[in-house]
Amino acid sequence: MSFQNPSALFWFLPLAGIVLILYLLKMKRRDVRVPATFLWPHRVDEVRANALIQRLRPSWLLFLQLLALGLTVFAFAKPQTRQQGLAGEATVIILDASASMSATDVRPSRFEEARKLARETIQSAHATDRIALIEAGPSPRVVFPLGNDPARQLLALDQLHPTDAEADTGEALRLASAIVGSIDGARIVLLSDGDFEPVQNFSRGKAALVFRRVGEMDDNVSISALGLADSSSGRQLFAGLRNHSAKPMEATLTLYADGHPIDSIKSGPIAPNSQYGHTIQAPAGAKVFEAKIDAPDFLKSDNYAVCLADPGASLRVLLVSHGNPFLERALALDPRVTLDRATEVPAEERGSGGGKYDLVVFDGIEEVPVKARGILTFGAAGDGSPVTDAGQEKAGSFISAEPKALMKGVDFHGVYIERQHRVTPRGAGEVLAQTTTGPLVVASQTPERRQIYVAFDPLQSDFPLQVGFPIFVANALDFLGGSQSVDTIAVRAGVPFMVPSLEAATLTAPDGTRTEIKPTGTTLVIRDVKRVGTYKLQIGSKTKTVFAYLRSDRESDIGPNAEVSLGGGQVKATMSPLRFADFWRPLAFLCLLVLAGEWWMFARKS
Repeated sequence: MSFQNPSALFWFLPLAGIVLILYLLKMKRRDVRVPATFLWPHRVDEVRANALIQRLRPSWLLFLQLLALGLTVFAFAKPQTRQQGLAGEATVIILDASASMSATDVRPSRFEEARKLARETIQSAHATDRIALIEAGPSPRVVFPLGNDPARQLLALDQLHPTDAEADTGEALRLASAIVGSIDGARIVLLSDGDFEPVQNFSRGKAALVFRRVGEMDDNVSISALGLADSSSGRQLFAGLRNHSAKPMEATLTLYADGHPIDSIKSGPIAPNSQYGHTIQAPAGAKVFEAKIDAPDFLKSDNYAVCLADPGASLRVLLVSHGNPFLERALALDPRVTLDRATEVPAEERGSGGGKYDLVVFDGIEEVPVKARGILTFGAAGDGSPVTDAGQEKAGSFISAEPKALMKGVDFHGVYIERQHRVTPRGAGEVLAQTTTGPLVVASQTPERRQIYVAFDPLQSDFPLQVGFPIFVANALDFLGGSQSVDTIAVRAGVPFMVPSLEAATLTAPDGTRTEIKPTGTTLVIRDVKRVGTYKLQIGSKTKTVFAYLRSDRESDIGPNAEVSLGGGQVKATMSPLRFADFWRPLAFLCLLVLAGEWWMFARKS
């Protein structure tokens, strides 16, 4: 037992002394003349009370009063006992739902073990305890807020599912701190294997932080690479395996082309933290290549990978800009895009020849010659642009647009443009939209390069706020990437992506679960591809196939961590954390009972 306010115990002595002095006080009465003293009985007690110093005699009233005083002082000292348990008076449980939590080294899985701990915490909480739950997935969310309704909390907990994606644990922790960081005695409980990036910009406030580790072993082999490359002997398919465990492991690799197996090989022992590669001739005409491995490991999510043969199915894009959140979001939401940002083109990407990027987007920055096969320019044209720039002037009224694929679903009627570049097409440049000032959108296509020029800066217009903006960006990626069809999509599990559409869609998961998705404006934002496998996206009469895969060294390295880095400090895992339980409330209730008994005895004696 311990006390939160032990100094309160010292008040018992002076207060008890005051009670004793009250029992020793001399009674002062005024003299009253009476006709005879024999009419009054002999009262010894009043003689004692009138004495200046009298001997203290036992009294039940005195005992009960001292007992009530002792209980009151004891309650003010706030006694508490130590108990084992994850919950406190106000607790936020963070349940890690990342891919590594699907590991089966703890039966049936780490996620189910963490769910079990959360369930036991809710069931063992005191009646006055409040608990909230946060699911730490790709997008953290509050499953239920602070409350003390165990039935509803357990029901919401049972409806959670793990994902095959990386979790944003840092955002989940910051969300928990916002909920209980200002509450004295609060607690943030992280149920995880600790396999996440160090968390910065985090402060727990007044809350205590408890990291309860889940997981035991690190046996895992993953598909670390799957890709196509053109060589002198034809197109080659390469697959790479990585052993993340601390002991040699074997795996059987099987490769598929358009759903049919084309090769299978056993890797042999792969040294700890080492890789194994395998290359074969890719069948001509195949569009979808898949790889699967069979290994005695504990994580199955990373035993699958997919690669699309369409060169426009995967695009490495460099955005050269001083900052444009609308354009960044439109590019990042496209499932084909891996986006990098810069304020100028790196020296190694300038000139001609093969470069790192498939596409370069110039946002209000003058275009320069680059190695990329596709260029999208907003505003300032350069020497390699498909137009000649004669300077800026006030934008005119929109006239018309050509019925080309690039302009499908894009309407410039009603779009406000502050200033527009007056340009003239040159070379293979083709005007696709124009205003009274001149060409508005110009496209160029040659065997070596594809280019699109837009004659204004998006931030000098309200075009980014129009429903046609994300559609134009998606159409531009189709054109520049050399792909006119995106009926097959490969995405990382858990990463949201966008599909231009005015119609609602139905997403069918690998297990047959269906999700209805309504458009936001003219786009569908798909957020429910969180498990590895093949999905079907039905939009009207068209069906798109979506392949989801996990490729993350962080998630594949499933060895549980004994400590995690949070807010610049190290937090060690605690298997059986302690909590202090207050019991001043029953003491206060007992004190009231004693006072009631003292009053009853006094009234009876009187």
